[in-house]
Amino acid sequence: MTQSNLHAMCFLPSLANGCLSSPQAFQLLISYAKSSHKLCSCVPTAVDVDSHIDLSNFYTKLSNASLILLLYPYGITSQSFVKFGRKLEISSSNSQYKVETSRFNLYPSSVSTTNSKVCVRRIRALPDIDDIFSDIIATPLLDVVENPIHLKNLTIKELKLLASEIRSELSSIMSKAQKDFKASLAAVELTVAIHHVFHAPVDKILWDVGEQTYAHKILTGRRSRMHTLRQKDGLSGFSSRSESEYDPFGAGHGCNSISAGLGMAVARDIKGKRERIVTVIGNGTTMAGQVYEAMGNAGYLDSNMIVILNDSRHSLHPKIEEGSKTSINALSSTLSKLQSSKSFRRLREVAKGVTKRIGMYELAAKVDEYARGMMGPLGSTLFEELGLYYIGPVDGHNIEDLICVLQEVSTLESMGPVLIHVITEENQCAEHKQQTEAMGNQQGGFFDSDAVLSNMHTQTYSDCFVEALIMEAEKDKDIVVVHAGKEMEPSFQLFQERFPHRFFYVGMAEQHAVVHDVDQQRIPVRFVITSAGLVGPDGPTMCGAFDITFMSCLPNMIVMAPSDEDQLVDMVATAAHINDRPVCFRYPRGAIAGTDHYTRSGIPVEIGKGLTLVEGKDVALLGYGTMVQNCLRAQTLLSKLGIEVTVADARFCKPLDMKLLRQLCENHAFLVTVEEGSIGGFGSHVSQFIALDGQLDGRTKWRPIVLPDNYIEHALPNEQLALAGLTGHHIAATVLRLLGRTRELSF
Repeated sequence: MTQSNLHAMCFLPSLANGCLSSPQAFQLLISYAKSSHKLCSCVPTAVDVDSHIDLSNFYTKLSNASLILLLYPYGITSQSFVKFGRKLEISSSNSQYKVETSRFNLYPSSVSTTNSKVCVRRIRALPDIDDIFSDIIATPLLDVVENPIHLKNLTIKELKLLASEIRSELSSIMSKAQKDFKASLAAVELTVAIHHVFHAPVDKILWDVGEQTYAHKILTGRRSRMHTLRQKDGLSGFSSRSESEYDPFGAGHGCNSISAGLGMAVARDIKGKRERIVTVIGNGTTMAGQVYEAMGNAGYLDSNMIVILNDSRHSLHPKIEEGSKTSINALSSTLSKLQSSKSFRRLREVAKGVTKRIGMYELAAKVDEYARGMMGPLGSTLFEELGLYYIGPVDGHNIEDLICVLQEVSTLESMGPVLIHVITEENQCAEHKQQTEAMGNQQGGFFDSDAVLSNMHTQTYSDCFVEALIMEAEKDKDIVVVHAGKEMEPSFQLFQERFPHRFFYVGMAEQHAVVHDVDQQRIPVRFVITSAGLVGPDGPTMCGAFDITFMSCLPNMIVMAPSDEDQLVDMVATAAHINDRPVCFRYPRGAIAGTDHYTRSGIPVEIGKGLTLVEGKDVALLGYGTMVQNCLRAQTLLSKLGIEVTVADARFCKPLDMKLLRQLCENHAFLVTVEEGSIGGFGSHVSQFIALDGQLDGRTKWRPIVLPDNYIEHALPNEQLALAGLTGHHIAATVLRLLGRTRELSF
């Protein structure tokens, strides 16, 4: 029994003639438990209650108790809850029976199982059964929706109820997650309306933002696995082609869905097919130039496709948010329905034909555009200029209006590209979350471990970087920060607050943030890669595996990486003092290596100079970046076997410390390079040098340890490192194989 997959074998008298589905079985279990204050009762038939139900609060409620799995003959009813981590022998007047339970660990990074034996005749329940099941939410309508086809015959009233149940389930599942999920809550009604109108997977539905796809995942057969979201062997936090046929294109870096959707639309037209293409974009997407390039091309090609702008009423700039916002009222709702109606569209097409014949087409088109611009909100004419027919704004929480507009648009045979402007409110969904949390806080004996952990902030590499950067910015008034990315890390807000006029956040407009040919012109731009290496639950989509390879191939670029937080502080100072060429350095997500870090001024390091941390004679481990820490762990393991290991910190990938490399090759028979990057990175630069330098012509043998040539899926960081073969044990195992001591690999 594990936290990610709970299977309770429940014995209920009412199920003696057969097995029911998981939701039905669990509802019966709740009813029976509440009525009798017993969890299980003996019957011949077992029902597997798997994770189809919401178990996020159920796990927390059981933080001091675990579910006994009862497997015994008829007539025995000694059952209840007990403390975690016990193997029990349940005694009765007839016989003894062994029951095994496993420990739920509230801290995923430390999984352990404890077993012991006790002999009991009767076990009292520690928590009250009403308290355990009080916040389990009934979702009768959602329970019968296994895929989008089941939405087709639902009434508007039923669809509203379904949306409410999805929102409740999402809140329950995701309330313990560390990442914000307001985007998915805000898109619930929109998702329900899309799947009610369109026929996925024949019709292609593409999403730009992974966080908006959670309701989509629930409705497309993945509800039972939602509790595994972003976990090892679980669901991806993004749409994924390999995960479901309902995901025609992966959502990772926002702004790609229109381009991908247009490609699908053109391919459809060439093949003579008629499926509909729907792309959903968000506010952040509109900051990227690729979106407007795609819109312009879609308008030029005039292919039928639907672009839905999910406008959640926020931007990158708080001052803009405080200003006027697009309003939704009865008039705008009526106009949106009119704009999307067949009769209005056909009238426009007839008018176009007439004006073309009389030579007034361009003038009439301008009049039409300006008239519709007056009806629409500020900025709506931009989409018209790009060639997309604008409809909106539409209330994104009004299912009836959404369905009306989508149905009208979906039935048009020849419409060209259409943009539907949908307004959603993330704050409205936040109120639902607060109500859910309030319910949990009122429960007696409720231990919210995640809330405790969130208050115990661990200092991260990002924290250290920003602290060091602030120190340098106070000394050098010319330092400014241009931050690009899907979202801004909380640490950077400290710099933004301290130097508001020297901080520029451009969202996903990376090409705008850093112009072309910086390296060729030797412009002293300092590139900071903030999510280096493996990134845990964000999986391959956000993985920083390739920066070493592509940055180090640029002729003028200085490429370096700190092994710990102290080196990071020094490299910030180093980068600030380089004024004749570009430089880049990387640091990983997560907690720093040490525990006693304090803020200090950085000391610039010599360019291209590495360090020897531990000296040995048998093998040399040359680490790059934070992999130096795992090299030190490997050295500790190998020293117990009598193997003397040298550990060196390269610090620079370009330029390399040639003197250090020659010493390592001359004094050791084996050299192992270790990096958390792809093939073609640090190890490749080392091999290029030592091969040309003749170091491989003698006795020295070289082995690289890099990330495997495949994408490592989402999991905990330590799990990902193990899959990649980059832990201290894996490095030590490589050394033992080099030495021919494979019999000792069992350590």
